[in-house]
Amino acid sequence: MAVDSTAAASTSSTASATKSDAGRTSLTTNFNTFLTMLTTQLKHQDPLSPMDSTQFTSQLVQYAGVEQQINTNGNLEKMLTFEKNNQASQAVNYLGEMVEVPGDKMPVQGTSGTFSYTLPSAASSCDIQIKNSAGTVVYKTTGDLTAGRHDLTWNGIDNSGKTQDDGIYTVSVTAKDKNGAAITPTITSFGQVTKVTNDATTGTILEMGAGSDGAKVSVTIDKILGVNADNTLKTTQLAAAQAQYQASIAQYQALLEAQKAASGTGTTGTGTTTGTGSGSSGSTTTTTP
Repeated sequence: MAVDSTAAASTSSTASATKSDAGRTSLTTNFNTFLTMLTTQLKHQDPLSPMDSTQFTSQLVQYAGVEQQINTNGNLEKMLTFEKNNQASQAVNYLGEMVEVPGDKMPVQGTSGTFSYTLPSAASSCDIQIKNSAGTVVYKTTGDLTAGRHDLTWNGIDNSGKTQDDGIYTVSVTAKDKNGAAITPTITSFGQVTKVTNDATTGTILEMGAGSDGAKVSVTIDKILGVNADNTLKTTQLAAAQAQYQASIAQYQALLEAQKAASGTGTTGTGTTTGTGSGSSGSTTTTTP
């Protein structure tokens, strides 16, 4: 993983400084020319009919206004450069994180890739295809027909049972309603950020590299929909918490039985146990051929 921000930021700063300096140099040249012409005209004016000072005073005020505007632009350029550098510094925190981005380009990293599709309404059919970089369909299956969001993880194995290489794959979801009309789903993909760059033109870019041929999905930082959007970890944590809760109940009941046996009482106790668990509304499903 690499961060290429210093050189680009320096280029951006230099470009901004060059624009301001060029404008200031041009203004200085024009102003000096104006002063030369003005003083020459004043030297040779008719003392009996002196020139009207209103016009050149107005021009002096205009030059002062232009100079102030150039200085303001220079300060704004410096602020913009600072903001870009600050954004790049914040983007470094995304390195190594799993992020969700819009689009059908799915990075397969470590022989698996995750994507989601959202149906605006219920469908009567839903066909999912995954294509490699050559446009060849390597995997196809059917999807959930209910309206809403559906997260899926492809294990990188095609329909013939062969494991595909890491790289960028294209996901297509074709859904139709009960009348045969097409339903347009919204597709997002998930990937681990492997590189952050700061471009003088487009700003901070996050890259999700996949495969050995340099394939990658690149997005600007404002396109990130979520960080650690994959809910597998949340589901695992919830399952572990529930297991621990059930184990605690078993230990508590065993302790009660031991206490009753020690006291010699034959009465039975009444107890109510209530457990509440909540999880993410989405689910992660691993599709296998």
